[in-house]
Amino acid sequence: MSNKKYLCICGILAVTLIILSLPLINFSGNSEQVTSSVSMEVPAGTEEKIYLPVVMYHDIKKSSSGKDIIYPGEFKSDLEYLKENNYTSVTMQDVIDYVYEDKPLPENPIMITFDDGYLTTYRYAYPLLQEYDTKIVLSIIGKSTDDFTRVGDDHLQYAHLTWPLLDEMLEADVIEIQNHTYNLHSTRAGRVGCKQKRGESLTDYEAVLTEDIMKLQQEVVEMTGTAPTTFTIPYGEYNENTIDIIKKLGFKAALTCDYGINKITKDKETLYHLKRICRSHNYPIDELLEDVRKTIR
Repeated sequence: MSNKKYLCICGILAVTLIILSLPLINFSGNSEQVTSSVSMEVPAGTEEKIYLPVVMYHDIKKSSSGKDIIYPGEFKSDLEYLKENNYTSVTMQDVIDYVYEDKPLPENPIMITFDDGYLTTYRYAYPLLQEYDTKIVLSIIGKSTDDFTRVGDDHLQYAHLTWPLLDEMLEADVIEIQNHTYNLHSTRAGRVGCKQKRGESLTDYEAVLTEDIMKLQQEVVEMTGTAPTTFTIPYGEYNENTIDIIKKLGFKAALTCDYGINKITKDKETLYHLKRICRSHNYPIDELLEDVRKTIR
């Protein structure tokens, strides 16, 4: 065979081999792409979690403002922001049902909490809650509610909600009532809120806490027909004995004053250390939410 014919045959064979190998090259590329795609998926068995910001309000006044007091216009702007950004307000029962019963939570959930039960919640927040179709978690102090129901004092500088006003807001479906102690929201006799005193035995501490908390539990049931599910810790002062006691008393969750955003999973224990973000004067909710997102790890 001449050299010319030999070179021609070799060239034909080389071209044929290249053509035949093209499907294999494409398949190899696709395989690498599929493998890469699969590696991006959430591994099987990874626990689902929902990020839940809980915003803590106390008082609304037209005449003063501060760490725990905001103007009515500030609360209105907060609700406008939440509506425009597609947040949905949820209650403690919603969160408990998610954890215990696997009931779904809405997209972009947020919880709005009001502590202490000031009359201003009725005067200024209530109309806005109706206007913006928002529900709040309202934690009341039992003795304050009883006292102002009895005397009928409605001074907006210091008065608390009465049982008839609470009934009205419950009927309007804009509040969920939770337990903020009957008469332990104070700093007296060496105790800060409901925290265990230095040197106090666990037996004595449990007796004090149980008597106070269950007094309000019974009263809420008698007045509204529904028992609170959550204990809202005064001043955020507690220890693990506090948590153990409220578990024994049947509470399914606790609202603290610890700062941060909550990762809600199906672990029931996480409900006993729910974090909150304090809404203070000149700290609008968009900035508040932006800041708290930075704490997510």
